[in-house]
Amino acid sequence: MIPASMSRGLPRLRFESAEDEHHFDKGSQASRLRYFLISGWVSLLIFNGFLVVDWLVSPDVFALGVLVRLMIFTSFGIATMLVAWRYRPVVLALPSGFAEGMVVMTGVLAALSVAVVLSSPAMRDSHWSVHYHGGFVPVIMYGTVVQRLRFRHAAVFAGIVLLIHWACMATGPREANAPVIPMLLFVSSVAMYTLIINYRLEYEERQQFLRHQRSQVLLAQLDRSRIELEKASRCDPLTGVANRRAFDLAMQEAWANAVAQGTPLSLLLVDVDHFKAYNDFYGHPAGDQCLRTVAQTLQAAVSTHQGLVARWGGEEFAVVLPGCALAEAQDVAARARHAIQVAGLRHERSPTAATVTTSLGVASAVPINGGDWAELLARADAALYEAKRGGRNRVSTLHRPEMLAS
Repeated sequence: MIPASMSRGLPRLRFESAEDEHHFDKGSQASRLRYFLISGWVSLLIFNGFLVVDWLVSPDVFALGVLVRLMIFTSFGIATMLVAWRYRPVVLALPSGFAEGMVVMTGVLAALSVAVVLSSPAMRDSHWSVHYHGGFVPVIMYGTVVQRLRFRHAAVFAGIVLLIHWACMATGPREANAPVIPMLLFVSSVAMYTLIINYRLEYEERQQFLRHQRSQVLLAQLDRSRIELEKASRCDPLTGVANRRAFDLAMQEAWANAVAQGTPLSLLLVDVDHFKAYNDFYGHPAGDQCLRTVAQTLQAAVSTHQGLVARWGGEEFAVVLPGCALAEAQDVAARARHAIQVAGLRHERSPTAATVTTSLGVASAVPINGGDWAELLARADAALYEAKRGGRNRVSTLHRPEMLAS
């Protein structure tokens, strides 16, 4: 089944099929966790790089920044990432929202670290106080663009960071003529723009997932079609058994295996007695049904021997019996001949019996390297000729089971 499309409407990123949504989450969970951890280490270095800004603001802010950023937040971040890496199987077994929630939590803690510095007394007399709110921008970008949270998590994360930013702006120390409105607009617009980018990134990821899933489904369908065509090319459409091409391939494979393993290989050739008279008297549809019955009966007779029944041509069939010695092959042939006769298909124009009968030729050999299975086929054909000449409705064997070689 080809995956469905995504739900309509801009605000919602979700597949119409719950199964597709599950595959999308689970299929990307491992790679996303690995990405979270790698980008988390990089983001941690960048976050601590802002200690340079703390140092420029004032020595007191720098000391607080070292405590909050380096000693507290960094220690927590490193511990979180190490635990997530050590227990990856456990994290991956949890719902996909767990890893997303971990990223949201670390991002919110980073925003709170900025808020702690902003609320310090050292910021009261600093002309950097409002400009320091720009520190919320990389925090927002961390969750929406760098870590690429799923859009619903990214929107929640950006909303929380903006609330912290607005609260600090409303309550924190600042100069009377500080550019409050421009900074509010700047941080808020960055949040909106990065959310748009985040939405687009997830949308394209989901579209790529759909294209991949559809290509996998189409490839599977093509593979099934190829197998069915290959099977059809080796199947006789009238009787349902193998055709001449499949017989040739089976004989080549059986001969090679018998040579390699030193095991016997037997071949039966089967001819429906007086089939032309049957066809002329009962009509072609009845003749076709007769051939189908013979094929099914032969198939049942060799089913326990892993043999192959093939339509040799017209009213003739061939049976390949790998691993069967002469005596066993003769037994199979006798049972098949009897089963076809007792099937009770009336044949009023047959001089042999009142029902449809068959003549069978049996040949068996232990192939050796350098031999040719055409010789075995010639023996079976000669045996079939002997069965016909002997009165039909019988099994004939050429008693020469010696090893074959060219």
